[in-house]
Amino acid sequence: MRAIWLSRYNHANMKTYLFAWNSKLWKWNDISKMGNDVKNGKNVFDRWGTGTSKKIQKGDKFFIIRLGEEPRGIFASGQVTSDVYEDIHWRKEKSSIGKTANYVKIKYDVLLNPEKDVILPREILQQPPFSQINWDIRMSGIQIPDSIVKKLETIWKTVINNNV
Repeated sequence: MRAIWLSRYNHANMKTYLFAWNSKLWKWNDISKMGNDVKNGKNVFDRWGTGTSKKIQKGDKFFIIRLGEEPRGIFASGQVTSDVYEDIHWRKEKSSIGKTANYVKIKYDVLLNPEKDVILPREILQQPPFSQINWDIRMSGIQIPDSIVKKLETIWKTVINNNV
């Protein structure tokens, strides 16, 4: 009985987080293949760094924004499939000296290729109500307020439909 209540409680408190991809720092060589797999209904899992955030939990939702190079904007969404864990740092210069980073495992429900697909442009995120958030984050793991999430999900559905 307690496990059922905790499960419902955790689901009710599900949060949404913003992850960042700076294509100047890391080249994503298989994004086209992964994106096609997602479009074709395959389960595509990955891991993503969470910056200093350790509060992200299994079941939370995420969006990923491309920063650094144009086109900048939101291009992916999905669900977190693990709690935060620590592993070797994703940047070679940091991992080579023993540095670690925080990660979560994720499952994409949408993964667009910013070079080929229509993404949610950064310019739209500068307009209210989205302008309440700093979208140009330096690290992943920023929680998106629930009031913004509902509006973001609505506009995100429009972007997804434009890619069908």
